[in-house]
Amino acid sequence: MVCPLGRRPVLGVVIGREPSTFAGDLAALVDVLDVPPLPADLLDLAGWVSRYYLAPLSACLRLVLPPGTSGALHKGPDGRWRLRGMPGRRRGLVARVRPEAPAPRSGRRREIVEALLAMGGEASAAALQDRAGTTLATLRRMAADGELDLREDVVSAVGDRPPAGSSEGSTAPLDLNEHQRAALERIEGAAGGHDAVLLHGVTGSGKTEVYLRAIAATRARGRSSLVLVPEIALSPQLLDRLRGRLGDGVAVWHSGLSPARRSEEYRRVREGRADVVLGARSAAFAPLADLGLVIVDEEHDASYKQDATPRYDARQVVFMRARRHGAVAVYGSATPRPESWRALDRVTLPERADGARRARVEVVDMTTQPPGPVSRPLARALRDAMGRGEKAIILLNRRGFALMEGCRACGWFATCASCDVALVRHRAPARLVCHHCGREESAPELCPSCGAAEVGRMGTGTQGLEEALARIVPGARLVRLDADAVSSQGGIAAILARFTEPGGAVLLGTQMVAKGHDLPDVTVAGVLDADGPLGHADFRAEERAFALIVQAVGRAGRRGEVARAFVQAYRPAARAIELGVRGAVEEFLAGELAQRERRGFPPFGHLARLVVEGDDEGAVAAMARAVVADVGERPDLRVLGPARLHRLRGRFRRAV
Repeated sequence: MVCPLGRRPVLGVVIGREPSTFAGDLAALVDVLDVPPLPADLLDLAGWVSRYYLAPLSACLRLVLPPGTSGALHKGPDGRWRLRGMPGRRRGLVARVRPEAPAPRSGRRREIVEALLAMGGEASAAALQDRAGTTLATLRRMAADGELDLREDVVSAVGDRPPAGSSEGSTAPLDLNEHQRAALERIEGAAGGHDAVLLHGVTGSGKTEVYLRAIAATRARGRSSLVLVPEIALSPQLLDRLRGRLGDGVAVWHSGLSPARRSEEYRRVREGRADVVLGARSAAFAPLADLGLVIVDEEHDASYKQDATPRYDARQVVFMRARRHGAVAVYGSATPRPESWRALDRVTLPERADGARRARVEVVDMTTQPPGPVSRPLARALRDAMGRGEKAIILLNRRGFALMEGCRACGWFATCASCDVALVRHRAPARLVCHHCGREESAPELCPSCGAAEVGRMGTGTQGLEEALARIVPGARLVRLDADAVSSQGGIAAILARFTEPGGAVLLGTQMVAKGHDLPDVTVAGVLDADGPLGHADFRAEERAFALIVQAVGRAGRRGEVARAFVQAYRPAARAIELGVRGAVEEFLAGELAQRERRGFPPFGHLARLVVEGDDEGAVAAMARAVVADVGERPDLRVLGPARLHRLRGRFRRAV
């Protein structure tokens, strides 16, 4: 409905009918919108998120509204209010193949018909023009000659731009080994009632095939499935396999879709034309009816947490949703979280599906190596692999060219004026960038503090690593995968396609290179600065360092290739490094749980962080002290802080 708020109309959502308790005058509604009601289960879920995460109900309701509805009110020519972004069928020219059509007059027209067949035999005229490189005038002439149909009809946004990784062929089921069969039996045995299972499988153990079989069985029972991945752009192969096995009934759900495509996908799911949804965090709120199976792939990934209001954890949200639907929830990972390891019943896939061996891992003590991001052993292995035409993956979880820019004469270094953190040096063009607020500055040639020409770079990011690798393996194809490359080089799928072309190549980048990729001919893996995460002020630091090592090493030798991996660290004896190198998941988690139990950390307790921020540093500090005094009166709570946080986007901050 349309409600008055001051002088402007806003969108309102009716969530129930209760007797009024307000004694004053109420403003009259402006209008009632003619839109389908929100599913009752999603309204209930939004209310739960609001209560559990202490978030405003209005913010939580936005999670379940159809895409594009928030803030999209407009008045039509008839004076009625409507939602500009409300999913609805749009009309336009649609091209269709004619079964009894005469043979096209030219080879060019045959190519256009073949392109239309490849799009399923039907597509919007605009999409066909884009796919076949033709014009609307040509399509009209072909329609006049009876070679295809062209008429105004409902335009499907789905056919307009198939997402990267979509499959046009089927994917035959793979044979299961005994461990995969046991895992599938455990999941299917829970069908019909709520249950949660941790599927712990080493990298390459065939978790995806178990997922596909479980989804097919759920569909056979007439129920829907939800598959969450940390970042949809990082999983083109999973999307390809889902569509190849399950066909058009798979919908994609993430914020990177165009508004038209998001609206179409919403409608397909809402109308039951798609019974499987693959998506990132926001897909937890997809309007699936009769949910029977939830899969959370790479469940250890921190991307499942929303870092803006409402701050929810999608893993917990889908657990609650599965419980309310009587669905099975499957959490899969090679490096599970301690919380999942302790709380969930688990099944294990202890070996790779094809019987391939894990890469042989060597730890390199960087205190014994010359300056530079790449150690001598890793450099030798890269040269050998490139000489044989093989491939390598190198992980350095820091983007940019250099980590900071400073003066060797006076000690000055470039900091962000808004965030009190070092600016990161980027190249092409040369600039200094804040990775917190996005502020950019030109890189100085002379020190702005003392005027000396001693300004230099310190530390190495992925761009600097790319330059170093060009010297180590000259002529090799270097493919960089980080946030900067993705935004400028056509997306993840295009970058991975360049890497998988025949011949030697090195894929280098941030943690993106360690997420879910099943790539052939990779015989060398390298983890640079493996102990870097251990310096973070976070009780999960060891867990994340361990997971990065295991995941990165697992990218090599996945098709049976004899592979080597190198883990570079300044503290090679650190527990996370030593156990990560061995892939000792059970040993690491047992020790991690013991440490957390002693300290009362999750899963043996709850942690909450309150952040006070504002423009006045004194007022922020005073408020933080007041919060400590107030909360500290609770005998069942232990209060830490207030702790000073670095200034962010010009605002002072304290944490409790």
